[in-house]
Amino acid sequence: MLAIHCKKTETVDIKTPLLTYIRATYSDREADDAADDLEKVQTLRAEVAQAQSGTQPGVRDTLNKYFRYLNAIETRFPIGKEKNQAQVSFAWFDAFRPSRRVAQNNIHYEKAALLFNLGALASQQGLQSDRTSGDGLTAACKLFQEACGTFQLMREVESAKTESPRPLDISLECGTLLEKLMLTQAQECVYHKAVIDKKSPNVLARLAKQAGTMYEEVERLFNGAALANYFDKSWGQHVSLKASIYQVEELIQASRQHRLDDKVNNEIAVLKEAFARLQNTRRIAKATGQEMLDSVNKTQELVQALLAKAEKDNNSIYLMKVPAFADLPPTTGALLVKPVAPTNLEGTPEHLFSGLVPDNSARALSKYTDMVDDVIRRQLDRLAGATDTARIKLREWELPDTLQALDARTSAALPDALSRELQEIESIGGINHLKGILAEIGELRREVDDDLMAAQNSLDTDARADADARAKHGDKWRAQPAATAAKPYWDRIQQYRTAMQKAGDSDQGVLKRLADNEPAYAALSVESAAAQMPRLQAPMVTTGPEDPAAVVAGLRRNLDALQSLANERGGMEEALKELKNRDNVLQKVMATNPTNHDALFREEIKKYDSLVADVDKNLAAQEALLGAAGGANASFRAIFDVTGWRAACEAAAAGVRETVRQYRELLDHCSEGLRFYLGMSEVVRKAKQEAADFAFTRQVQRDELNQEIDRRTAQEDADKLAARMAAAGLRSGAAPPPPPTAYPAAPPPPAHAQHPQPHMQQHPGSYSQPAPPAHHGAPPPPPPVYAPAAAPAAPPPPPPHGHYSYAAPPPQPPQHGYAAPPPPPAGGYGQAPPPPPGGGYGQPPYGYPGYGQQAPPPPPPPQYGAPYGAPPQQPYPYGQPGQPYYQQ
Repeated sequence: MLAIHCKKTETVDIKTPLLTYIRATYSDREADDAADDLEKVQTLRAEVAQAQSGTQPGVRDTLNKYFRYLNAIETRFPIGKEKNQAQVSFAWFDAFRPSRRVAQNNIHYEKAALLFNLGALASQQGLQSDRTSGDGLTAACKLFQEACGTFQLMREVESAKTESPRPLDISLECGTLLEKLMLTQAQECVYHKAVIDKKSPNVLARLAKQAGTMYEEVERLFNGAALANYFDKSWGQHVSLKASIYQVEELIQASRQHRLDDKVNNEIAVLKEAFARLQNTRRIAKATGQEMLDSVNKTQELVQALLAKAEKDNNSIYLMKVPAFADLPPTTGALLVKPVAPTNLEGTPEHLFSGLVPDNSARALSKYTDMVDDVIRRQLDRLAGATDTARIKLREWELPDTLQALDARTSAALPDALSRELQEIESIGGINHLKGILAEIGELRREVDDDLMAAQNSLDTDARADADARAKHGDKWRAQPAATAAKPYWDRIQQYRTAMQKAGDSDQGVLKRLADNEPAYAALSVESAAAQMPRLQAPMVTTGPEDPAAVVAGLRRNLDALQSLANERGGMEEALKELKNRDNVLQKVMATNPTNHDALFREEIKKYDSLVADVDKNLAAQEALLGAAGGANASFRAIFDVTGWRAACEAAAAGVRETVRQYRELLDHCSEGLRFYLGMSEVVRKAKQEAADFAFTRQVQRDELNQEIDRRTAQEDADKLAARMAAAGLRSGAAPPPPPTAYPAAPPPPAHAQHPQPHMQQHPGSYSQPAPPAHHGAPPPPPPVYAPAAAPAAPPPPPPHGHYSYAAPPPQPPQHGYAAPPPPPAGGYGQAPPPPPGGGYGQPPYGYPGYGQQAPPPPPPPQYGAPYGAPPQQPYPYGQPGQPYYQQ
């Protein structure tokens, strides 16, 4: 949510100019009596200048108190630039352009700036509330409503009384925007409170609908001519994103309500519309930040999951026909917030400047103000009512649309429902929207193909390494063959490629349909459709006494006169407000005896009589014109057969409706394809990673097996050499010294191992080189039990196949290291070692994820309805089999 920064100000000397005015107007004694009160005002003004944050304690109370002080000053001191006025210059900086400084000798400028800061502080406190709880949301909603009411008061009461040119931040346009923004955020708090309270989906949909509509209105105000380049662009992006988010949220909640009502077909239509709108939301979120984009992506995943479930249920259980989204009844918004007028602003401190103005004068001035407000309010209501009456009448008579249809083909010829559909298509981009989705599909397809190729390369690399090892070691290489271990991965890759082939055929069909109908889709706009409608023309033969041209001319004159009266009413509204702003009778009230105040007010109120008479004249003229226009319109419709023309337009719109239907159908297919490729991209990315992990694990295990084979080979060579040396020593009676390289170097044994104990056993999975003889005459040590001096036994059979299969993981073998020799057999030396356990090559080694268990198989490709996923009942509905993959 958004909070408003406070306006900053400079130090203003209020005391000196007001003391000067009191001395000049009253006397030195009154000036001395008012000095203490002026000092209070000056001190309070300095505190207001420091009030810039909603976290400061009592900050709003300080501003409220100063506003009441300004009320007292306003009724007693005329502040302005004239010599007979108190010349106090109030200086403030623009809240959104801090470098802009504006100073005015106008107390209403000071009050408008103060109201602006009061609204800003309320918005800051609302933003700081804990909006994760129900109580916090309630407090935030109340503060945002108070901020709305404060900005409304600033706009309606004080802004118009400031001098021109007035700063933009307190202008009428900016005040309206801030007022709407605060009220919209209050509505958003109501929605989140309803979510926490677990209200029904129908209630949530209505609240979300209202929030989205209000954000759209705020977005239009941001883009208005007066404020287009005033705010930072991030403000407009934020509001646009919120409007789009709540439009989608409305559809999500509506789909849940349809689910509760067992209307799965309506649920599918709503979720498809939500997915389509989410594409626009993602585009806006990309310009806002990664955090918002991640949030929108989560919402898209939710919509995809709900849509997939709904379609699955409908296809397997309900078997209901899915209607078009435009045929569903729209959701009605529920507005549960309103502006709350700020409290503690009315009235003035009774003790302040009590010696300057009597209380009855102040009460008399308030009475006159009420009289003026009553006159202005009644006249403005009459003017607004007249404008509404004229607009409603013209709408009923289809004017001026039917007159414009005489001159050119306009959108008035289109049926209302068709016009709305064409506007929606134009708003999402028309044919360019389809091309954009297809371009994104092409990019996703390339990514999927690249990931499949990367997975295949990982498996090919593993296969080549396995073949090289087998060629090098021969029968000693007992590892599971790569073709067996990687078979599940190859099967899955083939499954994905088959799905991609079918999707590519469907893509070609969609592209062909788009190419065949591209001119028709490009013409789906209000302007192009209106050009296909028949024109409203005068009859070839006139049977009545009236001339068609004269009827048209008379009707145009009536409409022009009505427009002139409407323009006059706008000028009257401004004149009434301007006169009220200039109507300052304070000096007269203070100079008049209280018993004559009523007579003074009756005299002063007469200045509004001329404007009231103008209003009466305008309304009477409009009533007469509406009567004449109604008769002229009846003649016009009869002569030009407007009813028949409407019927012809309805018939001519059939072709456009069919094109719209085909466009919607193709858009649904494109959205379906986009969802398919998004799902496929995810599962293929996981398959690529699993293939890379599989190849890496196999490489680590190959390295361990190579080291083990080299270690056994070296051990066998050492045993043979020791046996030959022992035999030579027995024959000659003396043992020759061993060559320096006969035995591998070994570190000296630790002190506690110099005399080995007879009962110490070696760990079955550990290996060590035998120590050389202590002297030449000593007999060599016996060969180790796991490496017989005779020829080594035949290599054990390879481990069984089945690793990385889709079946349940096999029972886990005893936990020995890869290729580690098993414990010595009971028969001792000379017996062939048993075959290694089943957990051989192909399982992860120690230290890697998933040791002792098989990695889960990669998920199957996503399944969606036609045209993606499983083929439909009629094969290849969008193209012929064998066509190439997607081409952009």
